Parts: sequence; C-alpha cells; structure tokens
Amino acid sequence: MKSDLSVLTATATSRQATGHDGLGYPLRLIVVFAIALALAVIWLVARPDPGLASVLTGVIVIAGALLIFWRTRLLGGARESGAHVLAALGAATADIPLRLRTRMPLVLVTGDDLTALFDRHDGKRFAHVGDGAIWLRVDRPQDLSRMAVVVRQWRDGRAPDGVVLTVAPGRHTDADVLAQSLRVVRQAVADTARMLGSRPLPGYVAVYQRLATEGPSSALKELAMGHGALASTGLLTPQWYGVSSATGLLDTRQYGAVIRAAENEAWRVADSRVPATRAAALASIMDWTQRVVIDVLTDPRQPANPVTLYGVGWVDCGPASGPGHPWESDVQMHTEVARAPSAASPMPWPLPQPLIRAMPQRFWMSPRVIALTHALVLLACAAAVAFLFSIRHNQALLTRIGADLGRYSMIPAEHDAAKRDALQALVADRDELQRYARSGTPLPLSFGLYRGARLIPPLNEAIASYQPPPPPPAVVTLDSMSLFDSGRAQLKDGSTRVMVNALEMIKAHPDKRILVAGYTDNVGDPDSNLKLSAARAEAVRDWLIEASGIPATQFAIQGYGDTRPLADNGTETGRAKNRRVEITLVPDAARQVPRKDGQPR
Repeated sequence: MKSDLSVLTATATSRQATGHDGLGYPLRLIVVFAIALALAVIWLVARPDPGLASVLTGVIVIAGALLIFWRTRLLGGARESGAHVLAALGAATADIPLRLRTRMPLVLVTGDDLTALFDRHDGKRFAHVGDGAIWLRVDRPQDLSRMAVVVRQWRDGRAPDGVVLTVAPGRHTDADVLAQSLRVVRQAVADTARMLGSRPLPGYVAVYQRLATEGPSSALKELAMGHGALASTGLLTPQWYGVSSATGLLDTRQYGAVIRAAENEAWRVADSRVPATRAAALASIMDWTQRVVIDVLTDPRQPANPVTLYGVGWVDCGPASGPGHPWESDVQMHTEVARAPSAASPMPWPLPQPLIRAMPQRFWMSPRVIALTHALVLLACAAAVAFLFSIRHNQALLTRIGADLGRYSMIPAEHDAAKRDALQALVADRDELQRYARSGTPLPLSFGLYRGARLIPPLNEAIASYQPPPPPPAVVTLDSMSLFDSGRAQLKDGSTRVMVNALEMIKAHPDKRILVAGYTDNVGDPDSNLKLSAARAEAVRDWLIEASGIPATQFAIQGYGDTRPLADNGTETGRAKNRRVEITLVPDAARQVPRKDGQPR
C-alpha cells in the first residue's frame, strides 16, 4: 500500500521550525495597552483619592502581570511539549506561503495505532502534508489542547480545522477499557475548545478494522483466476466507507447509503467472497461503532461536552483480529458465530482523507485585525468611562460654585466675618475659572462638557457687590465745664481752642455727617438738663459751621440730658465725666449706592 503523502521525521532542523513565533494574537501587547488605558483614566480623568488610586493601580498591574505570565507560560509549555511536532511541521511547510498555510486544512490525529499511520521505515514521523490537508500526530489525547494552542499560533491565529479519532478495535481486549479511553478523548476535545475560546472543533471517527477474513494473498489468488490487474489493484488498496457532512448532526439513518455501497461492490465482483464478506462485516461494525464509540462521545449525560461529529468512516485495514477483541466478541454474542482470525494489514495505513472532504468552513480573521479591533473597543470603553467621569467632575464644579454663590447671598451684611469667608470662596472660584480660561481646560473637565466659563460673570457680580461695613464713628468728647459756665449754654471766651482738634477731624472727612450731642449730670431738674444739653450742642454746632464753612445740613444735634451717663453721678469725678459734648462723624446715607433690596450699602 503506497502513499503519496509528504513524510517528516522528528529530526527536522530548528531553522525550519521557526518563523511562527511572531504570529498569532498579541495578547500580551493588548494587556499592556489595556493597563495603560486603565491607569490613564484613573490618574488623568477619574482622579479619585490618592490612596484609592494607588490601590486600583496595584490591582490592575498585578492582574495584568498575572495574565501575561499565564499566557507566556501556556505558550512556552505548549511549544515545549509539541516541539517535535512543530519541528516536523515547520520543515514540511517551509516552502508553503503563509497565506496558503493558513488556508490549507490542518487536522489533529489522535487515538490508536498512530505509528501505523505516520511512521515509515526510516523513522518516527509526526506530520504528513498531502491529500489536501496537513495531518498532525498527537500521541496523547491530553496534549490536544496545548497542541491546538501552538498550531493556532503557528497558523497566524487560525485554530486546527478538526480532530480525527482513530479507533482500532483489534488493539483492545475489553470494551470497558475502550470506553474509558474514549471518555478521555472526549474530555480532551472539550478542554481544547475551552482553551481556544471557540466552538468545539469538528470531530471525525476513523475505524480501522479487518473486515474480510481472507488476507491480501488469498484475494490476489482469487483475482488472478480471471479479474485482471486493474481489479486486483482496486481490491488490494483499502477503501473507505463512511459518511461526512458540513453541518454535523450525524445519525444512523445516514449509514444505509454506506452499506448499500458495500453491497453494490459485492455484486460487481460476484466471483469473489471478499467484497461480500466485507459488506456483511461492515453492517455489523457500523452498529457496534454507534453503540460503543459514538454513544460514548456524544452522550449528553457525561460531564464533558459532547464531541461534535462531522464524519465517521470505516476501512478494511487494521491490526490482526480474532476472538477476544470487543467487536469480534459482540459479533459472536449476537450471531453465536466466531469470526475467523485476520492478519494485520501492511503499513502504512491510509489516512481518512475522504472524511474531511466535507469539512465545514470555519471563519478566520487575521489576529492582527482582531487585536486592532479589540484595541479600538478598549479605547472606546476607556473614552466612555472618561466621558462619564468628566460629566461627574463638571457637575461637581457647577454644584460647588452654585453652592458658594448661594451661601454668599444668604449671609446678611451684619455678619461680616461669615460674609468675608464666603467672599474668599467666590474669589477662589473665580480665579480657578479664569486660570482655566487662560491655560486651558484640565482633562477631567474636558471632552466638550466644560461649562465653567459662563459662571465667571455671576461670580464677578457677586464679588463686586460686597460692601465692607462702615467703620465705627469717630468721636471727640469735649468737657462741658471747659466750654460753658455752670447752667449756661453760651461758649466761654477762649473755649474755641478746645474745639480745634474736632474742627480738623471734621475737615478731614468732608463726606461724613456730624452729630453734636450734649450730656449733663443728674444735678437739677431732668427736663432742664435735657434742654440745657440740647442748647449746648446747638452752640457747638453753630461755632463749627462758622469756623469750617460746612453747610448746616451736614450737622445734626441731639440733647440727652442725664440719660446716658458715662460714670457714677454719686461722685464729683463721675459727674464731671458726665458733663460733656460729643462730636461724632457718621457716614452720609444719602451718598451711598442703594442695593437691589433698597437698603443702603
């Protein structure tokens, strides 16, 4: 049995095995990009408390580092475990362009008798390129997932196109042991899909079993009696019987066409018992495969995800068979007839190329394009988060300045200390907004959402409306006894020198009004004291008008009598202090600008 497949040994040069390290999805670069975006949003836009920002930064960096470490370790372990296969694969495809390498079907082959399918006389082989596909040998089903990851990297992001499970019933002596090995394969296929993050890979089952009891030499002896060289060549080359579909969902009703094809072959070669025996055995092995193999792989009650089958095939080729093997024991149990032993088929055995002709087309996109798409999605997400934080920061700015304006307007002018505190807050708000107008809006308030400029006029208006409280009136106290004789309201000679200081104070504040008030002690009648205090205030006012030239309308007089003593009238010293004339400067209300509420400022 000849094969036109390209064959490769495990001793392929490392130079040929390289060339794929830079391919595949750049997960580590995307993780670094995502970390940079997250940190930029946190520190430049969100700007939480420094402690919280530091914690978030630490969590993000550690998570990204762990993800990069996991990815690096996964790829490193997968490459190390599949180095021999990749070496052979790289040597075989060294002359194949990358575009063709990614489009050519690639199938992972695991199961029984892989040596009979791949090995040749000159050594152990791990890969075949031919028959329209690349066939990779995976000796242990547990290595399927890691091999699939490495193959995806090698094929520039395209996962293997399928998994072929080879079953040789003649290699097993116990059906339960065979079922357990099938469960291992099922779990491995499920792990592969999970590791790749994709749908389950299409599965194919290839059964290698001697169906005809006569060996090749017997068949050739029969055919030499009259069927010719062409017929003998067709019989000596193992023929595949099976069914495959591009949509999956195989069922036993599709097996009828396979049996009919074998029966038609038997009718065409009527003088030979080989096709007839093969057709009869084929119906039995198909039923056994459905019950023993396919049911285990697709039973939904099993914990692992079922294998998605797209093809099942049988070939009259395999190891030596005879009583004691699972299929022969099943035949004997149902027919009470023991099958005659069959000799092993010569190696190499054919690969199940007919099964993959209807292989479904799997969508593939360059990993660089996928990475670029993911980068754009990450960038859009970061922009959306930054936009939301910008909305929050702008709302907080408007709320804060609005609250400062409201607080300032609610504080009455009488509470000047609180008013000044509120005014300082308004000045700080205005300076902040003016700084933004000069130097540019900070990033947390950007993204076209900044509305702070419209608050500058209201702030300026509020700041300009502040009017400090009037200073306490300036008061000059004159001793009445130095100005007037006892009980009199006429100024004494020489008393004007006492009022020179008062006159200078009045001239220094021409915008103020002058209040002249007279006071007496409690000696005498209160009414008389009241009139006397008023008359003395009037005398002082008249002299000040004459001396200063200030209009009389700027003056006001008031007599208080003995109603507002400064000291105890029970002593002579106290009474002397209470006999006085006070000259007070007060703001001129008529010259003050009225506020909006009508009150003078």
